[in-house]
Amino acid sequence: MTPAFIISLLAGLSMMLLVVFAGIVWVQYRSKFTANAKLSLEDMFLFIDPQRLFLINMGTVVVVPMITYVLTGALPLAVIAAVGIFFLPRLAYRYLKHKRQMKLIAQMPDALNMMAGSLRAGASLALAMDLVCAEMPPPFSQELSLVLREQKLGVSLDDAFDSFAKRINLEEVNLMASAITIANDTGGNLSEVLERLASTLRAKAAMEGKIRALTSQGKLQGIVVGLLPIFLAFVLYQMEPEAMARLFTTFYGWATMAAIATLLILGGFFIKKIVTIDV
Repeated sequence: MTPAFIISLLAGLSMMLLVVFAGIVWVQYRSKFTANAKLSLEDMFLFIDPQRLFLINMGTVVVVPMITYVLTGALPLAVIAAVGIFFLPRLAYRYLKHKRQMKLIAQMPDALNMMAGSLRAGASLALAMDLVCAEMPPPFSQELSLVLREQKLGVSLDDAFDSFAKRINLEEVNLMASAITIANDTGGNLSEVLERLASTLRAKAAMEGKIRALTSQGKLQGIVVGLLPIFLAFVLYQMEPEAMARLFTTFYGWATMAAIATLLILGGFFIKKIVTIDV
């Protein structure tokens, strides 16, 4: 056998192994993505086909970087676009989850007062919860209706509220679950407990609103400072495309952009630490 034949054989075997490895990685990532997406969407009561989301995500990961490279001719920008779109589903899920949690917290004082009023009128806890599910909008009504369904299936009230607290994982929900289970076990005045908890949550929400208003300027400054280099780079590229092209086509330009991105990320991290105040 000639050396050329041996080299060709080794190259073919390497390509076959690479294809097999890529197929295994593809199957594993697809199953993990769809499983996580299914669980995450069901937690937010969004029933969307995870297989379709996976195909859309993979399609955009391929198409958008190609379009970016064709329009700009900059390989680093295409790579950044591919990485950003690859992690976009996780970021979108975190945003939707955070938005849903904030809406649930905002609904809790009214829901607790409604439950307390029903209990004072002589209704049982189950009837009070059912009234809240019927009158309150999502997401609180969805989560509380899930507690009622678990209870109807034979799960104890303590376990149902414990599952509710673990599923949402918020301090306010933990307080509500603990208050209801303790008052239900000890036979205390549950309506009064719920009213006090509602007033406490309102005071906490007012304090957090004041803190968000006071720290909003710092957050805006961080966003402006973070976007300023990108805006300046775009303006300078329009004014001097030949000079700015080296920033995207040479090793020194890529190193400069990597250093700028690292400094921007560090600056955003420190600004977030400064303006984030836990109540």
